[in-house]
Parts: sequence; C-alpha cells; structure tokens
Amino acid sequence: MELLEAARLLGIRTIYDIGANVGTWALLAKAVIPEATVEAFEPLPKHCAEFGNNLRGVYGVRVHPVALGPANTYAPLLVTDISDASSLLPLAQIGQAEFSVKEIDRVGVQVFRLDDFRSQQGLQFPELIKLDVQGYELEVLKGATECLRHTKALVVEVSFAEYYDGQCLFHELIGFLAEFGLFVAALGAHTPTGVMLSQTDVLFLRRS
Repeated sequence: MELLEAARLLGIRTIYDIGANVGTWALLAKAVIPEATVEAFEPLPKHCAEFGNNLRGVYGVRVHPVALGPANTYAPLLVTDISDASSLLPLAQIGQAEFSVKEIDRVGVQVFRLDDFRSQQGLQFPELIKLDVQGYELEVLKGATECLRHTKALVVEVSFAEYYDGQCLFHELIGFLAEFGLFVAALGAHTPTGVMLSQTDVLFLRRS
C-alpha cells in the first residue's frame, strides 16, 4: 500500500494490473486511488473467475484473460499446485525448494504484446503499471515499450535469485527501465535489511 500511496501523488488516472491474480491488488488500488480506471491482465482461467467475483460491483475495473509478453503468440502457462506461483517460465530447483510448489498442469494461453493489445482494444495508455508475473517481467516490458513512454510509475515485484529458469533479475530491470527514464524511487516497507535479498516490491518513477 505504501508504494501505491507514493504513486497516488502523481495524479494517476489509468492503472494496468499485470498479473492480476484474483483481484486483491486491484481492490487495494481502487481503495487508494478510487478515481482511477484499472485494466487487469490475468491468463489463468480460475483466477479470472475469482477476480470477477471479487470485483463485482466495483466501478472502473476490467479484467482481460490474456498473458503478456514480447510477441503475439500462443504458449503454455505452467500451473503449480499453489496457483499464485504459475508462470510462463518453468520453476528452477531453487524456486521449487523456496516456494514448496510443483508443476501440476499446463494451460494454453494467448500471449499479446501489451502495445498491440492496448491499440487493438482502444485502451488508454497506463500511467501506473503494477507488474507481478513470476519472473517474466522483462519479457512483458519488451512488448510494452510504447506504453512505457507514457508511464509515470511502475510497481514491480523483483527477484534477486533465479527462481524460474531464465527469469529476469533486479539489475536487469533497472537497466531496461532506465532507458525509458524510469528509476528506482522506493522499496516496499517489508524489504529486509542486513540479510541476503530474495524478492521485494519496488516503485519506479519517471525522473523529470
């Protein structure tokens, strides 16, 4: 919530919730910035169904049942027994051990470049992007370069260890977003200090 509160001061009107899961973060975003429109993206069918139930009656929120990535394609979503850990990337050994999860199914999903999907659907450009896609964050951003040029802020779950095979790490995201004038502004309140980092949430803001 503290990262949303910081972003709220920017006059945010359009939010993209990428990796929306069952809508918990979208509800929080509407509580903190009630005037904002939320466009949510969640490819797992059972999560989409729960999202619809949880957000029923909440004005200005839509969920799009698609995955996002660097190309328009069709790909298997690797579903884990704790579905929050499902990803387009396979779990690495460290991820299986850390999260105590295993793959139980594969679901074919449509993957879009965000820039193409936004244009096709006539969506407003995002002013705030929340991104939590289990190691696939950089691949999503590669398909969202036009959106990034209009974005004021991002809230991203970042990793410091490779929990998924081929996933991006914190330093890679920093370098990529810097090319679009977006830089680290704050870390989540629960980020530990004095110990090895694993994952945390980071607020990136456009530097004027």
